[in-house]
Amino acid sequence: MAMVQCAWCGGTGIDDVKLSSPCNVCYGDGYINVPDPPTKCGRCNGTGKIKDGFTREAGKCSGCGGSGWAS
Repeated sequence: MAMVQCAWCGGTGIDDVKLSSPCNVCYGDGYINVPDPPTKCGRCNGTGKIKDGFTREAGKCSGCGGSGWAS
């Protein structure tokens, strides 16, 4: 396993939506364990976010769950 930066919070450990709450992808750590070698998610290209085509709002990528990494 490899320790990599969480894409959803950018490694801060703080949720992007609620600045006072811990990130619900990495649980406040800022980093997550992924299989070695780390591979960026092909659906979101490692951002952890997918923009809705209608509302243009960013939501969590369903491919990686917001982590930005393939599992």
